[in-house]
Amino acid sequence: MHVFSKVLDASERVLAAVCILSFAAMFVLGIATVVFRFIIESSLAFPDELIRYLFVWMIFLGSAVAFRRNMHAAIGIVVAHLPALAKRIALLVATAASGIFFAVIFWAGVKLTMRVVPQISPALEVSMAWVYGAIPVGMAFLIVYAVELFARQLTVPASDLTAEGQ
Repeated sequence: MHVFSKVLDASERVLAAVCILSFAAMFVLGIATVVFRFIIESSLAFPDELIRYLFVWMIFLGSAVAFRRNMHAAIGIVVAHLPALAKRIALLVATAASGIFFAVIFWAGVKLTMRVVPQISPALEVSMAWVYGAIPVGMAFLIVYAVELFARQLTVPASDLTAEGQ
């Protein structure tokens, strides 16, 4: 389990770095678009599309990072006041439901990505599968992180089950 945690820690750091780089690229491309459009008076064709696609990837990968860091919005006041066994069961059910949801979206994302392979983006002229691929990739990370969270919720002491303790 310790090696598994180290691998997941490394994957989370890589995903966070990709999100940061994506945001930086989006920022630079946005500035370049404004400079070219209003100062040089010559519009670039690709930055708007690339910004949109980077944003999609950033959202799906960033969601996995946020899930692993327990940063998603949650209403934990009810769960925090439950007895230890009920708290553990509630958290396990919520995590299992999340994992099932991620798996359904993963499967739908794979099917959608395969369906759009022949479709080409207008400005970048790449397969739209590169864009839609963010769905199954992001969901795969979310599934793995949900399994890790589920295992942790099974094994940690009841006093560490609150959202702050995870």
